[in-house]
Amino acid sequence: MEPTDHDLTGDQPRRGLRERLKFLLRRAMRPAVWDLECSMRRVESAVEELRREAHREARAPGVGAVWRGGPEGHAVAPDGGPDHAATRKYRDELAYWIAAVGGRDPAHGEDFVDIFVTWQKTRLNELADRLGIERTEAMDAWCSGRDAVEIGGGPIPACAFRPWRSAVAADPLAEGYLAGGVVHPEAARRGVIMLPACGESLPLASGCADLVIAENCLDHTDDPARVVAEIHRVLRPGGLLWLLVDLMDHADHMHPNPMSPERLDAITLPLGFSYRYRESWEGASHPMARQQLRALLTRP
Repeated sequence: MEPTDHDLTGDQPRRGLRERLKFLLRRAMRPAVWDLECSMRRVESAVEELRREAHREARAPGVGAVWRGGPEGHAVAPDGGPDHAATRKYRDELAYWIAAVGGRDPAHGEDFVDIFVTWQKTRLNELADRLGIERTEAMDAWCSGRDAVEIGGGPIPACAFRPWRSAVAADPLAEGYLAGGVVHPEAARRGVIMLPACGESLPLASGCADLVIAENCLDHTDDPARVVAEIHRVLRPGGLLWLLVDLMDHADHMHPNPMSPERLDAITLPLGFSYRYRESWEGASHPMARQQLRALLTRP
């Protein structure tokens, strides 16, 4: 029976309040209301699942994901499953290279490939200068006696423009570059192995390289410290790291780890790397970067 007002105002106000609340609860639990509440709970559960899925989609790409297939392919995580975040990141990178090699680079148009090849050759000429070697036959002779690994060199890796005892260009998009037909022909002519791999997890033997080249790639990686640790592992004692980085604070999905001189020190010096040469200057590849830093480091 429904409580009266006396139940709420007499000697037992607390008991009357409890009874009133019980009544209201029973009335709210009528079948129609209960069905509505169940429906709302199902909607809330679905919304929560969508929220969790959005969070999973937005998280950073898994370290070690590589691209499989051509332009319409996808990124595969180390466990063999799809990596949706890496797919978005890599697809944008691959689309840029296909457009640029096809003459649709916004800044350089049809001259892009020739300009980029000149940059890559110049970068190896700069290495010759730092080594105190003449840029021509003497540098070719030096390279011919060494094993080189390039990380993140794209479809036009620098190592394609000098002779090496062996040369590997490791890039998570290597398969996409090959399928998209954008790898520079010099890479094949020089016998460069285009290896689908991330810098954080190189499928290479320890101590297999005399030189590692990393041109503007560390800010693209998901874990620069792990990349440098892998470089340390694959280099022989006394091996060299030829490094170029943009200096900036800006981060985006293509450049998740912007570099600074301090951060570079933090990921190289504890491993025993020492600088043979280091210089920074105004101007950079990324429009948000303030400077570039070039370094030649030696592995202990």
